[in-house]
Amino acid sequence: MKPHYFFFSIFFLSFFSIKAQQNPQSFSGDKDLAIDLMIFHSPILNRNFVGFAADAKYYVAPNWGTGFSFSIANKRISTDYGVGSVEPDLSYVGIGWLNQWDVVQSESTRVGFNVNNGLAIVNLRDLSETEVVWDEFGPSEVPVSRARSFFYVVEPGITASFRLVKTKNTPNIFLTTQAKYRKAFGNPEFGKSQDFSGYFIGVGVSFIGLFDSL
Repeated sequence: MKPHYFFFSIFFLSFFSIKAQQNPQSFSGDKDLAIDLMIFHSPILNRNFVGFAADAKYYVAPNWGTGFSFSIANKRISTDYGVGSVEPDLSYVGIGWLNQWDVVQSESTRVGFNVNNGLAIVNLRDLSETEVVWDEFGPSEVPVSRARSFFYVVEPGITASFRLVKTKNTPNIFLTTQAKYRKAFGNPEFGKSQDFSGYFIGVGVSFIGLFDSL
């Protein structure tokens, strides 16, 4: 996907926000909890990655949600960037703090601008060799890490959610789309910092009104 597709996505979501404002409906998200689960597409080191992302936002004010953001992706690649990996594999993990301001908020539609800032970890592994690691579940074998880079990332974007299902005793289910841009800052062990910056396009479902269902 080329960069102009990213800006088209921003325009597409903004168009829906304008359409939603033409038929506003009063709705308060105060003290509400929303969880977004998405599949995303993003370029990393000039390769197309598909991964999983999750956002959890608690609305401390009617239009302001704040919380955590998590994303993960993995891909086998054809180059080891000189670190000696026989079967190179690249994994990406992002963890951040998210703030979102909803400019449209009704019972059927939510559109908000957001910014996420946090930490990204990119790990270049070797699938041909494993090592044993211990965690709370006991020992397990994982591919050996040949190089690991850490970045501070800032991700401004826009999220639009459209209600699919309205239920009385469970959270409302929304179709959610998201477009944002990831800017990475740091000194990587392989590649350049700009190789880890890029657009992020996601689509999935949201569960909004978790507190109302308790």
